[in-house]
Amino acid sequence: MLVLTNASGIPWEAAQHTGFISIESPSLVTCTATVNFHYEQIHGVLHKGQTLFLYPPCSLELIHTPASAFTVYHIGFLEYGLTKESHEKRVYELTSENLPAHGSKTGATSQGLRILAIIQELTDKRSGSIMTEEARSHFLLSELLELFRLAVKPATEMVDSVIRDALYYINHHYGDHLTREDIARMTGFNASYFSRFFQKQVGRSFQAHLTRVRMDKAKQCLLSTQATLNEIALLVGYADGLYLSRKFKQFTGISPSEYRLQPRARRIATVQYTGDLLALGVQPVAASFLPWALSPLIQDELLHDVIDLDEHGVEELLRAEPIDLIIAPDYLYYLPHKLEKLERISQVIVLPWNQLDRLETVRLIGRIIGREQAAEDWIEHYTTRARTESDRLKDFIKPGETVGLYELWEDGTICIWNATARAAYNVYYGLHLTPHPNILRDVLEPDNHQYIEEDQLAEYAADHMFLVLPAHKGGLYHDSPDKLRERPGWRKVMNNGNRRIYPLQLEQFWCNDALSLEKQLELMVDILIRENSVKAR
Repeated sequence: MLVLTNASGIPWEAAQHTGFISIESPSLVTCTATVNFHYEQIHGVLHKGQTLFLYPPCSLELIHTPASAFTVYHIGFLEYGLTKESHEKRVYELTSENLPAHGSKTGATSQGLRILAIIQELTDKRSGSIMTEEARSHFLLSELLELFRLAVKPATEMVDSVIRDALYYINHHYGDHLTREDIARMTGFNASYFSRFFQKQVGRSFQAHLTRVRMDKAKQCLLSTQATLNEIALLVGYADGLYLSRKFKQFTGISPSEYRLQPRARRIATVQYTGDLLALGVQPVAASFLPWALSPLIQDELLHDVIDLDEHGVEELLRAEPIDLIIAPDYLYYLPHKLEKLERISQVIVLPWNQLDRLETVRLIGRIIGREQAAEDWIEHYTTRARTESDRLKDFIKPGETVGLYELWEDGTICIWNATARAAYNVYYGLHLTPHPNILRDVLEPDNHQYIEEDQLAEYAADHMFLVLPAHKGGLYHDSPDKLRERPGWRKVMNNGNRRIYPLQLEQFWCNDALSLEKQLELMVDILIRENSVKAR
């Protein structure tokens, strides 16, 4: 039995950039326009006509860059299963046994129009008896879920959380002696079941994926270091260079020495590293234009003929002049179908994501594409710029005062980023500002993001707090931090008269590539000086 809990058509205004939907019961979400979405740690695109299914509790962020009005539809419901039956009564209890997987999304199928029609009918507030409305919604929901199951894409956008944990472990321990049995035991499955589940989710066997990760690391070493084959072999988990050479040729079709000596790439496509390439003076042929991959701060740096990889990019690039190289982050291991699409275009080199010092990432890419001097020049440019901006702050940050960077999520969670995200590198290593001791201890030294609740905020609150806020209608506007006083934890922190909060726009600080980092540096210093100048009047 299905019971409707929410049926709403939410108007999206033309000037609106982002919006949030609180998922409090199993829900289907669809839009009459194409939007980008973000929930938990998942990013994706919901095309017009597609529908997304989510379990609670969850906060779904929708991002729409073009200025246009459309409608977001949200259908929430509960499923009850019959658990006891007698002549006197029937007992129904909540269940999710027949519901789709969290994050399921429909493909482009003929069911899309009917799904949208049912959703629109459910949101139509018709008059009638309660019984009539309940019966109507039950039958419509039943048809809707059946159509949704038929239309769900056969290849999921992201692998199951269990397999994601296994992939994460492989990505960070590829140099160790790893066996299928070890990883199966770690995830709580027997080896046989784990093997089948892994194959189904990733599209290749455990051993084939481990080999792939090791080959990707070997490629990176061959292009960016002068290490010998034996040294690289030991680094990626093989006994000697001879064995690595044999495996490498099987995997790529050429020997490691041939790979190392091939001409450096000139026509390059990228996911996530656009700003790093631009900082090196390289205009990518194609790039991901998603908000978390391309900051609005650097969009003007791109020429109009750069192909958007997320909008029919694969087909367009297959028809165009050949691409020499695609640079991609290793989180695409969790999106195997996307990685496979990129491999249809050209060879892909996979780089560690959110693991390297930001300047080291620029240096690594410079070595890979033969732009070593350009990388060193940009690093010198950035450090000089950071010293100049640091000098501007001397009259506004007193000796001994601490600084931190935080992000407030819609559910109230506060994230304290390490130096790999949200321009935190600028704060602690570019400007060399002093972190709060607890941020140094719990975030920077262990090199981990920290997620805290409001009642913990006072333990981490610095004298100067850069705060990343989502700027969307009806939420916490980036220019209205005083709204935070409505929250007890924030009110306690803000009542300290010496504390300063500097709001930052999420869409400007989402990306952390080289060119974005440079532009964010000046923005951060400008707002700190402006807020303190206003306070002093």
